[in-house]
Amino acid sequence: MTVFPMKTISNFILTGVLLVPMGLLAQVRETPVTIGLIEGGNPQGYVQNSNDQGVLFATTPGGGGQMITYDKMRGEGIEKLIRFEERVEVLGTPRALFSAGQYTEAAAAFGKVARDYAIILGGPQNFASEALFYQIESLKRAGQYAALAPLVNSPAAKTITTKLSPSYARFFEFQKLWAIYGQNDMAALKSALELYQEPQTGDAKLLPAPNFKKLPPNEVSQIAFLRAKVFESEGAKDKALNDYYCSFSLAYGNDVLLSKLSMGAAMLIQKQDPRIAQENKAALNQLQSIAYLYSRRFGKDSMPAEFQAFAVKPELPKPAPAAEEKPAPEGAPAGEGKPAEGADGKAKAESPAPAAEKPAEEKAK
Repeated sequence: MTVFPMKTISNFILTGVLLVPMGLLAQVRETPVTIGLIEGGNPQGYVQNSNDQGVLFATTPGGGGQMITYDKMRGEGIEKLIRFEERVEVLGTPRALFSAGQYTEAAAAFGKVARDYAIILGGPQNFASEALFYQIESLKRAGQYAALAPLVNSPAAKTITTKLSPSYARFFEFQKLWAIYGQNDMAALKSALELYQEPQTGDAKLLPAPNFKKLPPNEVSQIAFLRAKVFESEGAKDKALNDYYCSFSLAYGNDVLLSKLSMGAAMLIQKQDPRIAQENKAALNQLQSIAYLYSRRFGKDSMPAEFQAFAVKPELPKPAPAAEEKPAPEGAPAGEGKPAEGADGKAKAESPAPAAEKPAEEKAK
């Protein structure tokens, strides 16, 4: 292993695209790792810093660091053989909070990990980038949308797309949409959502809103909710309602939080309908239907108090019973209750349907 002089290490820190941003002051100066080298076995030691070129590695705590570039490690791309020994232990508590739905607490715990271990942000598959991703996701699920923009736009957030697997990058794109929503910049959100819509051409202009591209349901449900917010800001409540219904229909079985958000937003629009105060049956049935569905899925006590009175099974109109032929009353003259007869004694139809017109080619014969 080559030992680099201190001047080289200083250059690594100052000019090596160090990925420890000023806002993330690392509390941990080094973290234990095992590195799989192409030549040299699997040395155990400590990462003291990292960037896009490699890691600063020491074999003893507080020892002199040596630069090991990624091309000397086994594995391709971000699958380099670097095992961070503290990953499971450090992420244990934040993950438990996240799984328990304690998203505010999880966000704080994940954020601490991302800050404390910022020295490893430059390493492939590092758990500091993973912690930052879940800090953002926890804040989103806690409804703290205004707190998202500073994180998704930070230099450290770039490592989510460059140092983690591609699945993180895809989810991160949607976190950025929620961050725009958190800034209440509806013009920017509308522009960002156009990427996920089919262009309206020809007869498609008759649609109330552009169709979404073919995407997984969990993605369309988020896009529909956010577009509904844009429509609401423009006063297009009918279009917003359509998107809210789309959102909670897709999220109903797999995203409890988003489903609740969409159903709550839809009920709020419906309750503001003047026809509700007028006890219009159609409007009332629509509101009762979604409130009842909400109560059956999530429990009546979990819904806002203003909607609980509407959480009843709506009375749907019953079809009129088919008309039955009544028997002739006792003692009535013979023939009463039967079709009227013509002069020739044959039954006379009261309202004969017009005969179907013959096809044009038959008329021509």
